[in-house]
Amino acid sequence: MSWSERLAPARAAWAERSVREQSLLGVMALLLVGVVVWYLILTPAWAWRDQARASHERAVTSFETMVAGVERYQAEAAAAARPQAGAALRTVVGASAAERGLAISRVQPLEDGRLGVWMEGVSDDALMAWLIALAREEGVRVDQISIDREGDRQVRAQLVLVRGAGA
Repeated sequence: MSWSERLAPARAAWAERSVREQSLLGVMALLLVGVVVWYLILTPAWAWRDQARASHERAVTSFETMVAGVERYQAEAAAAARPQAGAALRTVVGASAAERGLAISRVQPLEDGRLGVWMEGVSDDALMAWLIALAREEGVRVDQISIDREGDRQVRAQLVLVRGAGA
């Protein structure tokens, strides 16, 4: 059965309608198409655009917060006093983290007196504040850092810390 044969009853029904009825049916079809386009295409597209814009704004705010924390750390670390002779770096770092309630998941002594430190599920603000305090109070500097966001305001960090101005 061809398309023309399948459409024959519809064409016959259309031909039986008056010009006024055909006009009204045409307007109704245009309105129906308009409603379908509006609710099935345009409204979801605008909602997606608004969600994407909000997500982008949240990401920019988060990035700016992290950059401000890094800049604050760099400024404080540069102004920090020279390290004091005393406890081992591992002891100082562990005690300072415990004092601030930060959990260190792994510590590894490295060559040249450096110390590798891994932390997971730490608040980004708490991490930056801890690093600033280490630099200011103990003269401990960050030699290398890798930070990955784990969730809302939570990060996973891998640090290489060193005492003194060599960082």
